[in-house]
Amino acid sequence: MICLATPLVFLYLWLRGAKAPEYRLRLRERLAWQQIPAQARDGIIIHCVSVGETVAARALIEAILATYPNLPITLTSMTPTAATIAKQFFGERVFYSYLPIDTARAMARFFRKLAPRIVIVLETEVWPCFVAQAKQRGIPLLVVNARMSERSQRGYQRYRWLLGSLWNNLSFVAAQTAESAERFRQLGVNPEQLVVRGNLKHDIQLAPTLQEDAELWRSRLQRPVLVAASTHDGEDEQVLSAFKLVLTTTPNALLILVPRHPERFTAVAHLIDTSGFSYVRRSQGEPVTPQHQVFLADTMGELMLWYAIADGAFIGGSFIARGGHNPLEPIATHTPLATGPHVFNFEQLYKRLEQAQAVAVVSSPEELAATWTSWLTQPQVAQQMVQRALHEFRHDRGATDAILEDIQRYLPPLPQVKSLRTMAMIETVQPNKNTMIWYDPEVLQQCPADYFSPQYWMMQGKVKGSATGRSTAFFVEQGEHGLLLRHYYRGGLVGKVNRDRFKREPIPESRAMAEFSLLLKLRELGLPVPRPVAAHYTKAPGWCYRADILVEVIPHSSDLFKVLQQRQLTPSEWQTVGQTIRQLHDANVYHSDLNCHNIMLDAAGKCWIVDFDKCGRQASGPWKEGNLQRLLRSFHKELNKATKAQAAFHFNETRDWPLLLNAYHG
Repeated sequence: MICLATPLVFLYLWLRGAKAPEYRLRLRERLAWQQIPAQARDGIIIHCVSVGETVAARALIEAILATYPNLPITLTSMTPTAATIAKQFFGERVFYSYLPIDTARAMARFFRKLAPRIVIVLETEVWPCFVAQAKQRGIPLLVVNARMSERSQRGYQRYRWLLGSLWNNLSFVAAQTAESAERFRQLGVNPEQLVVRGNLKHDIQLAPTLQEDAELWRSRLQRPVLVAASTHDGEDEQVLSAFKLVLTTTPNALLILVPRHPERFTAVAHLIDTSGFSYVRRSQGEPVTPQHQVFLADTMGELMLWYAIADGAFIGGSFIARGGHNPLEPIATHTPLATGPHVFNFEQLYKRLEQAQAVAVVSSPEELAATWTSWLTQPQVAQQMVQRALHEFRHDRGATDAILEDIQRYLPPLPQVKSLRTMAMIETVQPNKNTMIWYDPEVLQQCPADYFSPQYWMMQGKVKGSATGRSTAFFVEQGEHGLLLRHYYRGGLVGKVNRDRFKREPIPESRAMAEFSLLLKLRELGLPVPRPVAAHYTKAPGWCYRADILVEVIPHSSDLFKVLQQRQLTPSEWQTVGQTIRQLHDANVYHSDLNCHNIMLDAAGKCWIVDFDKCGRQASGPWKEGNLQRLLRSFHKELNKATKAQAAFHFNETRDWPLLLNAYHG
């Protein structure tokens, strides 16, 4: 159904772009058609649908950045304003993208390009295809700071037939309140994966210089200041009417008017002008003079500053049936607050504030004017209201730390060891439009395309040997342990007519890049696999590509085939092999070609597994026993070949295989 509505979504974006041009930009991201850098892969996705969620999640995102310094973080949103705020907060430390429209193909592309380890959603922005892709790929999807109003619950229940198993496919839900948690449970969230953690907005992270900046503004203005924040169409007129009444008793007051949506800035400026006020726009950079009555805050990301400056605040979205906005932001800046009657989006918070007599609920411009006037003429009354609000929520902090612990249960922090390498640390170069190279700058200072040519290394006199199998791999003298250069060839009957061309596919999923990424992750898990150094993709004629990989040589090692040609393995060596395969399987690593050529023993007796082309991680299943049987068949195959050639191959299934199996199962 969403797929059928996609043209309407783009029509809406285009029409909205008439007032807010940013909506007409980056349209490819709405279907996940954009290029995503390799360094953004294999990390964490955090989805904050709009500005409010981004502001609320700031402290949590900072904590995630500190906890996972070696993983890429991608922030997604649905609005350009949220992306703008996120860039102001986090700069180049994170990657930014729109979350695509929730069609099966767009979400599949999105997950394929980013290949995240975990997805964290703020509040309740979940979509059927989004959740289904995470579930299908075994990626934990956590909904945190989650809230569910009665109105939203009724809407979700009405469309249960369309949403399917959306709710019971979530990995974890951290609700803001017990009431929200119960509504999530009724919708189908597994109670064992549902907790109450409080509201992240109680942990609002103020900018270090906020108070300094606010004091500087107040010293320049030297006048009473009121702020009307996050106003919507239909509210600005009422706010201006209330402020006109305030001016009759406090003629030097200044109103800071902050419309919720940027596309309304010009219309609100026109409204202020036609209402007869002298005003100045923040975006024009002109100073506020004593003659100005209204300051139009038509920029993004400065709302907390305006709250900190003000002697009193009104929170918009509440004079009209929009549901109100977050009251915790002005409380964090010690600003007394007023609201209209429509606050169902934050019902529990406002109910607590009303019971504590810590908020003024007004139903008309006249009531708002009376409230503002009382605060300006009796500042002690305003400050008592602030103190009651602070006292009411004094025990509510701590959601950030609790949710971070929840995240760590699903994604333990990486070991802080020197050998750790992730995709965020990998360099990418594109020598020409047909070629892509990934390489580890810790091993290679640069990586030209010549590095994937055996002839180049031969001319340098650095080829020190080769290994044969389906194809020839070359040992290259480079770095501490040397490198193994392997070109990808086709097998079977196809390989007789097409040696090395593969059907085009997304670069991260191509043979070399996929193996490179997998090896990085396996080494991160502490598995005995070679270190990936570089991967190479180049387009070939006929909508095909060719590929190569460079891996670090395992020093002083030989594969089991060569060892068994010379001697028997000791019982402890067979046990080591069995334990290593079990280690691989415990991490759910499927090896597509587990044979005696791809298992190595080094001089210290350590076992290594190599050649992870077409391999990957997958859910447990009968494939593990299939891996073992494939290995056994390879021993039989080489034994039969040796017997026919009257050569030595020291394998005896009755004597040796039980040693491997006992270690594997034990």
